[in-house]
Amino acid sequence: MLKKTQKFVPVIALLVIWLAVSYAYQASGEIAAIKKSRNLQEQSKFYNELINRVGPEQAQEDLLRSGLPFTGETHLLNHVVGDYLYKKYGAAGLSYCRDYFLSSCYHGFVLNAIASGGTDEVVKIMENCRQQSAPTAAQCAHAVGHGFLAYGGYKNLLEALGLCDQMSGKVNNFPLWNCHDGVFMENIWGVHDGQPSPDRWIKSADPFYPCNDPRITESYLKGCWSNQPALMYQMFNRDIQKVGLECEKVKHPDHQQTCFNGLARQIHPIAAGSAGKTFQMCELMPSAKWADYCVAVNAVAGFSVGDRATPFELCAKAQGQTKDVCYNELLSMMGFYSKIPTEFCDKIKDSAWRQKCRQSA
Repeated sequence: MLKKTQKFVPVIALLVIWLAVSYAYQASGEIAAIKKSRNLQEQSKFYNELINRVGPEQAQEDLLRSGLPFTGETHLLNHVVGDYLYKKYGAAGLSYCRDYFLSSCYHGFVLNAIASGGTDEVVKIMENCRQQSAPTAAQCAHAVGHGFLAYGGYKNLLEALGLCDQMSGKVNNFPLWNCHDGVFMENIWGVHDGQPSPDRWIKSADPFYPCNDPRITESYLKGCWSNQPALMYQMFNRDIQKVGLECEKVKHPDHQQTCFNGLARQIHPIAAGSAGKTFQMCELMPSAKWADYCVAVNAVAGFSVGDRATPFELCAKAQGQTKDVCYNELLSMMGFYSKIPTEFCDKIKDSAWRQKCRQSA
């Protein structure tokens, strides 16, 4: 009997290996099809096939490990799993989301909730998001802002901002700025309407509009200026240097910094994880101060969307004051996303800053 068991164990082991290889082969086929396509609708079809076959949680893991860039395109693709979860499980489906690609699963999920049950359903979703973590709540609120404008119509920008304000009275510790930010981002990109709407608040001859519109009150201006560089980047034919000169014209110091923050975040997807390209493009800022800040913002932007390599490379390669600015900004973001205080400290390559990370934690 013992001999039979000993012969049976290798058979089981071989079966497990075969199943693992078989799964990996199938997953790689769907992921390969996604990477080969440049059409979002077609990519979504392949991603849905993967979700239906392996389940939403494993599909998100496969997409994360696929090598696809941490950009807006992949962010939109990963909305698909949020769509799937809400349609299948309703509000309970949120727990299956992962915070990959800037919490895009949560975005897709929240947008479906708005369409299904309006603000009452959003209150339920936000309570679930808040219980998950502070970063998750922030991303959910951002998605809510997108959804309020896309669902309510692009001409109704002020109404969408007002709905964000209403949510702050209905949800404890509602991340209000993130909701405003989502409204203004949706106004510029129109990412949930197929193509840019003619009702958007945009003037092709005025790079500061709508931030200079008197109806956009002070409480909304940070969200507006955070996204305005994306619009200027389009207006000026992707001329980063020109956008930097425009940001320098913003008179209010806080709004000026927000403008440069938004411009630096335009560089992040263009650099596609290359530290060298990031430094090269940040040098196009109008002064050394803003070049330093640009590198730091790119480190933070990369970390916030799940990149756990390039942000540390950027800070390690930075010199002088740029290194200090980079690590200070990155440590702040690490603290926000860490599940345990020292979770990411060992990734820091500079020993002095690694020690500072441990001490601050």
